[in-house]
Parts: sequence; structure tokens; C-alpha cells
Amino acid sequence: MHRNMNRNTAIAVVAGVVGGAVITPPLAPLVVGLVGFGPGGVVAGSTAAAIQAGIGNVVAGGAFAGAQAVGAGAAVPLVGQAIGGLLVGGGTYIARRFRGERAELTTGRD
Repeated sequence: MHRNMNRNTAIAVVAGVVGGAVITPPLAPLVVGLVGFGPGGVVAGSTAAAIQAGIGNVVAGGAFAGAQAVGAGAAVPLVGQAIGGLLVGGGTYIARRFRGERAELTTGRD
């Protein structure tokens, strides 16, 4: 069990690095676009517009401003790549752990 945990962790770390460096930059503009951050700013009637109405003035350098910049075509900031990497790596780890536990239940291994 201990060896599998180390292997799962290593695979999750690699997936996280790849996710953050390779997958997040092209995917992030699509995701923020779906929420309502467009090339011309926040799209009226979108989820992003509702969030902006709730927070009022947007603070420069904040998460909302970062999403707005990415929607307008700016590069994904390092923190965005790190978050993408954590999501991909964490999801990979959880999926591998779940798959391993199911295999142990069906085969009777410990």
C-alpha cells in the first residue's frame, strides 16, 4: 500500500506540473469566457457581471481583475497556472486513489 501511495503522489505531481504549465494557459481563456469575461470586458448579463455587481469596484491585482485580463487576452498569470496545476494534480491523485481502493475491494487485496 505504501509503495502505491508514493507512486500515486508522483503521478499526481507530474500531472499537476503538466496541467499548470501546458493545459492551463490555453484552457483558462475558454473557461473565463464561459463565465462572462470577454475581449471587451465583462459581458452584460453573465455570471461575471453578477459577481462584479456584488463586489462593486474591482481591486487591481485581485482575482476578478486577473480573470478579466485573461478574458481580454492577457497571459495566464503564474498564480493561475499554479491553481490549474493544483486542480489537475489533486484530481489525478483522488482519481488514482479511488481507482486503487476499488481494485482492492474487488480483488480482496490489502
